[in-house]
Amino acid sequence: MRSTENIKKLVKNLDLDIDTNAETDQTILNRLLEAQQETKRTGTASAVPNIGRTIMRSPITKLAAAAAAIIVVALGLLEFVGDGGTSGIVLADVDRKVQASRGVIFRSKDFYDDRHDYTMKYLSSTYSRLDSYKGDQIIQTIYDDFNTKTVILVDHLPNHKSYVKMTFEEMEQVDFVTNPKSIVQRFLSCEHREIGQKIVEGVLCEGIETTDPTFDESGPDYPTDNVTARIWVSVETGYPVQFEYEIVRNNGEIRIAGIRDQFQWDVELDESMFEPNIPTGYIDISPH
Repeated sequence: MRSTENIKKLVKNLDLDIDTNAETDQTILNRLLEAQQETKRTGTASAVPNIGRTIMRSPITKLAAAAAAIIVVALGLLEFVGDGGTSGIVLADVDRKVQASRGVIFRSKDFYDDRHDYTMKYLSSTYSRLDSYKGDQIIQTIYDDFNTKTVILVDHLPNHKSYVKMTFEEMEQVDFVTNPKSIVQRFLSCEHREIGQKIVEGVLCEGIETTDPTFDESGPDYPTDNVTARIWVSVETGYPVQFEYEIVRNNGEIRIAGIRDQFQWDVELDESMFEPNIPTGYIDISPH
């Protein structure tokens, strides 16, 4: 949101070919500042349409009113919010930052899957690595190579020390909620709304929520009943800080929920961390 000083500066410096005087300029400024204060009070942009009506009743020219309208557009007054409101996070801008990120690290907790407590994913443009934890022990690691389209899954369970090598075609389709770049694009493709501000992991964030069933991509075999998904975006950096979701499918038979957090964006990931580590003695159970 622009400060009062920014508004005053823009009005003063705006170079319009409109013949106004100091009194007119001050009137326009006062109307704009009134709208700003109203949005601070209500947390909405409802005051903005009143600017035109108020100015047209004022003793200034229609050209001056046009100048005020131009200023409204320039300032983005339609996205003014007050304390506790939303600042109009633009998802398309978030998506551009996310897609351009060199690498990302994040944690996942899936509340429907008790095989592990959480996972840590390391994702670059060419590789990914997923470590599954039970307590503080890694029980499984999955290595993806996007260039060769190969996957290596290594199980570290005491009674199942093995590994599998497969191609992407042999793997089941990876759920979109495991890829934060896909998550943002799903929000973009669905109806969504802003839900205000919240401190997440010590960061001031803007929330965006969708209940659009098309957010889920389970397919016709498992029709979607309900979806609630939220993404929290840092006001300062424009990167996602947390993603949470709950999806109900197939007349309530399937219920999945989870959270993605502890994001580290635009990090340079060393390729050595994507080199598969298969300890001696592990059994190869790959399909042949």
